[in-house]
Amino acid sequence: MKMIKIIKQDYSGRKVWDYSGELLKRNGNKVIISAHFDHENTIVDKLILKPGDKFIETYYLDKWYNIYEIHDRENNSVKAWYCNISFPAEISGDTLNYKDLELDLLIYPDGSQIVLDMDEFIALPLTEEYRISALQALSELEAIFSAGEFDY
Repeated sequence: MKMIKIIKQDYSGRKVWDYSGELLKRNGNKVIISAHFDHENTIVDKLILKPGDKFIETYYLDKWYNIYEIHDRENNSVKAWYCNISFPAEISGDTLNYKDLELDLLIYPDGSQIVLDMDEFIALPLTEEYRISALQALSELEAIFSAGEFDY
């Protein structure tokens, strides 16, 4: 089992938090990690994240997002997919970094989707080029999940 450190940064590169996960697979520009939620109960929309919920995290070195498939700690059922709009991930040795752009997409198992934190995203001092790339990433994710095409 190879462990990897994940560092979440804000848009400017300041560390927000870090944690470790198990590297499941690295295939070209895709990195898949298994990690467990390590915070107190957190409510996002109707989703309750609990300590010990399993996250299968897919990062891309060439896409402006990452995708977390969230499994219930009790029965391993899929609770939701949580997508962070971010700069493409960077990996060096046993460390993966990503710069979060506040904008998120939450998808429930029934297929319903909700865009989160648009106000925070709009408030970021991003270049027009970065803003367009981020919004294109959101549209791409909405289309992927609407078509049921997400696959590790």
